This record gives sequence, structure tokens and C-alpha cells, in this order.
Amino acid sequence: MVISESLIVPSPYEVLVKIVEEVQRGKLLPALAMTFLKAIEGLGIALLIGTPIGVIMGISKSFEEWIRPSTMVLRSMPIVSWLSSVIVIWGIGWQAPIFIIVTTLLPLIIYNIAQGVKSIDVKLIEMAHVYQVPKSRIFRQIYMGSIVPFLLSSIRVSLGTMWKVAIVAEFMAGDSGLGIEISWAKFYLETPTVFAFTSVAVVSGFLLEYLFDQFISHMNRKGYGIWQ
Repeated sequence: MVISESLIVPSPYEVLVKIVEEVQRGKLLPALAMTFLKAIEGLGIALLIGTPIGVIMGISKSFEEWIRPSTMVLRSMPIVSWLSSVIVIWGIGWQAPIFIIVTTLLPLIIYNIAQGVKSIDVKLIEMAHVYQVPKSRIFRQIYMGSIVPFLLSSIRVSLGTMWKVAIVAEFMAGDSGLGIEISWAKFYLETPTVFAFTSVAVVSGFLLEYLFDQFISHMNRKGYGIWQ
């Protein structure tokens, strides 16, 4: 019995041809778009939940001690365990990848934001109180100004993580996207297709991080002081 080499490790040419074929068939770009939407939605939800929690955690020591066990559980829980619960609750679909992304990114965002708040110079806040600076201005210019670099750092680190997690979650419990396409290709032993979608996923993840870095650099060059 002779096994085709492409069934084990296809050549770069075969992978490239397969990418072109999947684009022409209208499968690759929609799958890429679906994965991107899920990843961005998951990141957005994680930021909306994690940012205020991180701010309060950085300000209040008692709140930090109260919520720390929950964040440790989120950080330690394997993705497979979450997926098992999600499949039982919601079944296969859109919700599973988003939920997994949110639970994966939340601890990272919360701790980064909390560290940003803790890094604020206490004397600066005391001086603001002495000069009777309004609390809203203290929060906006001192607290928020201090956590912006940590927030952007969280997003930068989260981009690669959310992308990988989204594809894994789609592979296990999704109904669309790059992950499910890889899953079906694996099921039918279409190894070049697996490599094709995987290659697109890797390049896309790299481009996300690169474009974000370029955006931050552009904002800094324009003098918007996004890191200030």
C-alpha cells in the first residue's frame, strides 16, 4: 500500500494551489471573516468586562482579595473543560468560541489593568486633592491616563491569544470559521486543505499583530500621545 506524500506533508506548492482553490470556491474568505468577527467580539466583551474590574481591583485591596480566586480559576481552567460545558449548555454554534475567548482573555486584561492602576503615583493623587481637582478629572486624566499603556499592552498580547483560541474553539464546537474548515478537512483526510487553512490562520494572526503595532506607531508619530 503506497501512501501519497501529500497525505502526510503536502508541498508548499500544493498548499498554495489549495489556498487559491478555496478562495475561488468562496469558502476561505467567508471562513476567515467569521473567525475574525468572533475573535474581535470576544476581545471587545473581555475588555468591557475586564477593564472596570481591573480598575476596581487596582484601587481596592479588599476587592482584589475577593475576586482573586475567580480570576485564578479562569486562568487555570483548560480550554477543553470550558468547551465541554459550553457544548452542553449551548451546543455547537457561534456562542462557544466567543465564550472561550472571553474567559481566556479576562484574567490577562484584569491583571494588566490592575497593575496599571497600582503604578499610579500616590503623591500625584494627593496633590490633585490638595488643589481640589474634580474627581471626574482625576479619574479621567490620572487613572485612565495611567492604564492606557497597560490596556494597549493587554490588547497587543491578547491579539495572538484570541486568534488561536478562536480557531481551537471553532475546531471543537464551532459551526463556521477557519477552525471548522480545518476540522472537516481533517475528517476527510484532505491534508493539503488542512495546511492551506492553517497557513492562512498563521499569516492572518501575524498581520493582526503587525497592523496593531503599525497603528500605535502611526498614532505616536502623529503626536496623539496615545501612550501618554
